[in-house]
Amino acid sequence: MKGRPAVLAVFVTCLAVPAAAQKVRLTPHIGFYIPTERLYDLASGSQGDDFQLEAGPSFGARLGMWFGNRFGMEVGGSYVPTTFLLGGGGSPVSQDAKLFIGSAQMVLFLLPPSGPLSVFLTGGLAAVSRGGVAFTNETTTTNLGGVFGAGAGLNLGPISLTAGADLVTYKADYRGSYATTQQLSQKDINLKLGFGIPFGGGGGGGGRGGAGR
Repeated sequence: MKGRPAVLAVFVTCLAVPAAAQKVRLTPHIGFYIPTERLYDLASGSQGDDFQLEAGPSFGARLGMWFGNRFGMEVGGSYVPTTFLLGGGGSPVSQDAKLFIGSAQMVLFLLPPSGPLSVFLTGGLAAVSRGGVAFTNETTTTNLGGVFGAGAGLNLGPISLTAGADLVTYKADYRGSYATTQQLSQKDINLKLGFGIPFGGGGGGGGRGGAGR
């Protein structure tokens, strides 16, 4: 997928962090990605009310690093296989579309992860890459933006079950055949459910550790 270096750049700020972290957890997660804006401008450079990126499942993992009971950091990525629906005046036609969402976020615990129930807020940087047939002719396939989330975690001994949601906001670029750059503001919701497990001797017990948001 084009623009992969920009996605990897999201994680650069976290390379030196694990050594100082008190807890480290790895969390595979599943979820559901819900686009809230139409993306037809990106696929064809024109406007239309019958064209949209459809919601789809998301699969990924996150690495969480916690510094005490109130603050932490996590990096992660989600892969979203979905379709791009073209309506028009005839029968709807679906085209293959794929999204990859990478993020680096700070975590603030409203209820500390040392207890049986934790509540948290998150915020940081996101990179969204698009691919598949629907975006084959798109010049720019990766855009940076912000991500904000909230959720809760339930401690189950060394394993934590967490759930929540992220709001991913970014401006998607499209450059048409006449080199006219267009931008479409996206605000998408990513629902997540995950199991966090201790990683690399990062300690057990409570902790959101890569919690699904």
